[in-house]
Amino acid sequence: MLEFDFSELEKKLNEVSKKVGNTTLDKALKSGADVTIDAMKKTVPVDTGQLRDSLGILKKSGTGMNRQITVGITGKEREIIERGYYQEHGTRRMVGKKWMKKASENSEEDALDSIKKTLAEEIKW
Repeated sequence: MLEFDFSELEKKLNEVSKKVGNTTLDKALKSGADVTIDAMKKTVPVDTGQLRDSLGILKKSGTGMNRQITVGITGKEREIIERGYYQEHGTRRMVGKKWMKKASENSEEDALDSIKKTLAEEIKW
């Protein structure tokens, strides 16, 4: 799950709260999620391309400053979801590679920068 703390921006956003709504926050979160998804696509374990192609935004939840976006395996095929899960967490016989966690951690700063840039563009700071 991709989570960002917007508390530092809350004061400035309250000043322009009429201009900033869920649509603006969604754009900002999507820009950060896209950075994370790209990082995940680069760290996908060896696969046929199906797992890589199934990565995307799973859901958006919350409102206002508590808005969150979840990224991961969006495919409907159970086999692809299981493959991704086992590659991430492992099995009794295989150690998980933690490829999604590593990608998320490695792209966190870039994702935050993308969110900040999108918010600044949207509210014209």
